[in-house]
Amino acid sequence: MRTVVVRIKEGPCPEGAECISIGTIKPRPYEIPDGDYLVVMSPAVAKFVDIERIRRRFRCVICVGPSTAEAVGSCAVPREYSSYGVAKLLEAMAPGRVVVLRSSAGNDVLRRLVPGVVEVAIYDVEIDEERLTRYAPAIAQAEAVVLTSATVARAVAKAVDLAGKTVVAIGPVTSKALSELGIPHVVAEESTIEKAVETARRGK
Repeated sequence: MRTVVVRIKEGPCPEGAECISIGTIKPRPYEIPDGDYLVVMSPAVAKFVDIERIRRRFRCVICVGPSTAEAVGSCAVPREYSSYGVAKLLEAMAPGRVVVLRSSAGNDVLRRLVPGVVEVAIYDVEIDEERLTRYAPAIAQAEAVVLTSATVARAVAKAVDLAGKTVVAIGPVTSKALSELGIPHVVAEESTIEKAVETARRGK
């Protein structure tokens, strides 16, 4: 089964899959307040923030998943690699001020579930329409399409007819976006690209 992974930025690609990048990330000015828990929501944050310098200001650093943990270094990782997983992990910890570092396109899950959370946008995410148009035929020819964020899902759905394909959402937030678009899909067993590709190959 020909499987295409569509993501914002370039990165490692599972063997046997084709990975397509349709966006860019751009740093933005930021100020990080003190707190108890520092949450890092993507590996890209580590490119723009000196985590080692600021981690001493926090009781604990939390990374949303293994790729982020690899980029950041020592940190706690939730069992579920998503905003929901981070919220559950924080719920099990002692009360404290939570500061979240993420993109400006981040979802509202932590704002809804974590009292008093402070979110800091470290970078902007932009869809490169020219790249999307260039790669649309390759996505259209794939039998399975893995979508790695809600932003990606909405952009691809506008450019490509996904009917009849095995569409895989990397996690619950992407799944919600696809449901709102009325696109049948399955959700990866684990919110990683590797597991999403495995789910696509099984076709369920």
